[in-house]
Amino acid sequence: MFIRQFQIDGLGHLSTLIGDEEAGLAAVVDPRRDVDIYVETARAHGLRISHAIETHLHNDYVSGGRELAAATGAEQLIGAGAGLAHEHRPMADDEVAAVGALRFRVVDTPGHTPEHVAYSVADTSRADEPLLLFTGGSLLVGAVGRTDLLGAEHARPYAEQMFHSLHDRILAHQDFVGVFPTHGAGSLCSTGIGSTLNSTIGFERRYNPLLQPAEVDTFARTLLAGQPAVPRYFARMRPTNQAGPRILGGIPDPSPIALEELRRLVTGGGIVIDLRSPGAFAAGHVPGSLSLPAGSSFGTWLGWVVDYDRPAVLILPDDDPDAWDDAIRQALRVGHESIAGHLDGGFPTWAAAGLSVESNGRLTVDELAAAVDRGGPQAPLVIDVRQASEYEAGHLDGSWHIGAGELPGRLDDLPRDRPIATICAAGYRASVAASLLDAAGFTNVSAVAGGVDAWAAQGLPLERGSQA
Repeated sequence: MFIRQFQIDGLGHLSTLIGDEEAGLAAVVDPRRDVDIYVETARAHGLRISHAIETHLHNDYVSGGRELAAATGAEQLIGAGAGLAHEHRPMADDEVAAVGALRFRVVDTPGHTPEHVAYSVADTSRADEPLLLFTGGSLLVGAVGRTDLLGAEHARPYAEQMFHSLHDRILAHQDFVGVFPTHGAGSLCSTGIGSTLNSTIGFERRYNPLLQPAEVDTFARTLLAGQPAVPRYFARMRPTNQAGPRILGGIPDPSPIALEELRRLVTGGGIVIDLRSPGAFAAGHVPGSLSLPAGSSFGTWLGWVVDYDRPAVLILPDDDPDAWDDAIRQALRVGHESIAGHLDGGFPTWAAAGLSVESNGRLTVDELAAAVDRGGPQAPLVIDVRQASEYEAGHLDGSWHIGAGELPGRLDDLPRDRPIATICAAGYRASVAASLLDAAGFTNVSAVAGGVDAWAAQGLPLERGSQA
């Protein structure tokens, strides 16, 4: 048996290529949208991908099942309750699909979503007993998938379903059975997920804190407490996956945009997204542009704060084509298909043309501490843009908590006659938030370099608890 997991750090997404090398057949479980990595890996190992297998309708990314089927001729499988509007094979509880000697058996496990299924896998060349379990968004490493993604009104009923799915279906498997989930560390589909990519039933049975409560009420309260904020783009993913994502046929090549075309797009309502570092953005940027620095979180923030139908042009760090490939893949994974290209020559092209350049403040923690200590009307209002659980664990006294993703909806709550300083853990989200405020017309905004981590490292005081 061949098995290889693939990880997308920013989304916390895990997928698996699993195959029977003797038969030369393989399946991909919960594939990402950019499927070339599976096709190339399978080809390198002499495998043909015959199945694209899904555990549920995903809320956090665009499924690659349809794309993989188009690229390889694979049959797409998903639980019968998913109701896909494109070609697929609906799988009922206890139904079996074969990939060579590998036998995938459906295990109904509603909770994370109502149509959720897991798949037990037996390598029948050795035994009929299951060897591993693809648990999707049900049992995770050290955690359990959240049950509130389809609305707060469903959170408790789905938590009850999850409790029974875990104890009646998942934990009915032997302790040696491997656990291969779809959501890993960094996923917003739960909290407290371990950093290892897989586990076993026995280890999770013994050490997973969400498997310890023996009754539903305690389980539901524990599961639903402290879950992270849900990005705005999540609302689009489930219907997109159900209807069938557009087939890409490959990753778009870099598309350089000339300066005059960029200006035309912006005049027509487009947006400039700057992938340079927070420091470079603060020093000078295209007026009205957003700071979404390159890195593993780019796609999440793109989906969270940029309208899907708004044409976008990227400014790449150092005009790096590798940055384009990563950025466009991340955009496509969250269904953002309105990126027109990247500014040819990067930000220096804009600056060299003598066009207007904006800048925003950038404070060290020492500078912020001094400004806060001076007080008075020019003391900055500190906005902590982290998750609520991070804020409660330790924040600056007097700071407001508004998550970066919620900031566009809270602009009317903020003063325009007072300096504002945005702060997060290390600086990424603070730069995103400061650029959102700049673009909304706030004129005295600074992002705090190093964030709360640097503040604490300097021995400066932190308060605990929620905002008063």
